[in-house]
Amino acid sequence: MKKVLSILLAAAMLLALAACSSPAKTETAAPAAEETAAEPAAAETAEETSEAEEAPATEEAPATEEAPATEEAKSLDIVFIPKGVADYWSIVQAGFENAATELGMTPRVVYPSKEEAGVQIETVMDVINSKPDAIVLAPVSGDALVSACQEIQKAGIPLIIADTAIPTEDYLQSFMTDNVAAGAMAADELAALMGEEGQVYIFSDSPAKASVADRVTGFEARMKEAYPNIEVLGTLYSEADINLCTTQCVDAITANPDIKGIFAVDENRTAGVGTALIQLGREDIFVGGFDANKNTVSLMEDGVINFLTVQQPYQMGYMAYKAAADAANGVELEHGMVDTGCTIVPRDKLDDEDMQAILFPLEHLN
Repeated sequence: MKKVLSILLAAAMLLALAACSSPAKTETAAPAAEETAAEPAAAETAEETSEAEEAPATEEAPATEEAPATEEAKSLDIVFIPKGVADYWSIVQAGFENAATELGMTPRVVYPSKEEAGVQIETVMDVINSKPDAIVLAPVSGDALVSACQEIQKAGIPLIIADTAIPTEDYLQSFMTDNVAAGAMAADELAALMGEEGQVYIFSDSPAKASVADRVTGFEARMKEAYPNIEVLGTLYSEADINLCTTQCVDAITANPDIKGIFAVDENRTAGVGTALIQLGREDIFVGGFDANKNTVSLMEDGVINFLTVQQPYQMGYMAYKAAADAANGVELEHGMVDTGCTIVPRDKLDDEDMQAILFPLEHLN
């Protein structure tokens, strides 16, 4: 009997020791795969943080099915490929990275070396070869990146689109501004300032870029439909060259001194137009700009720009990462576009706290 008791006691002690020595569960971020860019180098940034930061509440994407809960979150390698390096993209990137941090993941961001479709396609192929769990892509050109999206699908990698519409079904969800509606909003604001009459010029990036092309379409359609006494004289394109935009604007105003309004479709065009008006000393032309950075807001503070149409780039990045993580974890996403919204910020509301939060979202994260 004593021998039996001794054996039972020894067994109990061994079980207790085993329970005490079991390792605690830990989350480890997926290591960033090594990048090889087709151009000189695709710039890559990866941010690691140890504690999740609270991101602002966001509008949920179209209905999704919850994945079964697991005891330990799966470590994911989700890659964001922006289209350019303007201030706008640093805000999208911040939303992407903060969503990753909130989920305990390490984000990966790979910038093409140039804002050109061919270069971005090569960057996409490099990222595919690194075998990530999901990709968030902001296409330089919707049409030109269709083949790259198809390659992502062939590789079995979930794809989320950000910012720019693309004419293919080879993605799960997209998060962007309804740019046609945004152009129409800008038209309404500018028409009101102009007293619903006069001549207008549009200054735009390349017509091959779907996001700005849609803004031009929305602006022109709204003016034609609702304001018969406003004449749109034309659209001048300058792509990435701000100095060219300034020269075009000076020439256009010199040739048409009675021009009453200008719509600049992005932050670079807003800066170029603002510089032209300062050079010409024209304070009588109403200007609607698009997107916010220190430069465009400064132009509004100085009385050069009358209003800005401001997107929600932080929300784009944040919501896109969350959707990509869901897809990588096997959640079934409803295909479609989520409009992240935009806001007209007029000069007389510039100092309002809610407008400042829209203009500078990274400075108002709590």
